[in-house]
Amino acid sequence: MRATGPGSTMTNGRDQRPKYQAREVPQLSQPEDHLPMTTSDTEELTLTPAQIEGPYYKVGSPKRSTLIEPGITGTPLVLTGQVLNERGKPIPDAVLDFWQSDDRGNYDMVGNILRGHVLTDQHGRYSLETIVPACYEPRQARHVHVKVQGVSRPYTTQLYFSDDPDRVKDNFYMKELEVQIDDLPDGRKRGQYTFVIRQVTEKDNVTPESLASRVA
Repeated sequence: MRATGPGSTMTNGRDQRPKYQAREVPQLSQPEDHLPMTTSDTEELTLTPAQIEGPYYKVGSPKRSTLIEPGITGTPLVLTGQVLNERGKPIPDAVLDFWQSDDRGNYDMVGNILRGHVLTDQHGRYSLETIVPACYEPRQARHVHVKVQGVSRPYTTQLYFSDDPDRVKDNFYMKELEVQIDDLPDGRKRGQYTFVIRQVTEKDNVTPESLASRVA
């Protein structure tokens, strides 16, 4: 079963669009000199705005750095960036759990198509290979959902794309959540986004068990 927005369309005949497999989209690394500058111990960064989870989230997504698999159609998109705390310090081993619609505006509610989570490295960096999602009614903007969690409670938000002309019509669109999209010579797209989330203190009472169940 796939959830389909009222404005989505399905192709009944043979799909003539190219099908991209994971091996065809090499992972792009983030150079050391592109890491964001950290702040002083007294200066705080602006937190990434939270947004609604929506009706299509599922627990238990697989750990994988690419959501592109055989049969997936659409324009390949590589997302990279960092997860920082409010002081600008990188958060290693943070979980980023992504889910999105396909290039027709459909969500997979049975399996894990276009669902998956990645972990940040020691510099708080992440990389994900996916496709550009389609929009669906009543939404106006293409978007990717993500839950981010370091040593903290899950933080839910959405990312929007700078090359989507309809993004500003969407009721949930925020400039602070916009990914700057670049077109690559081979037809892929590339975007970068840095998440800033607040780390917990002892009073937040986050237990090892709660952290272990971040994507359970």
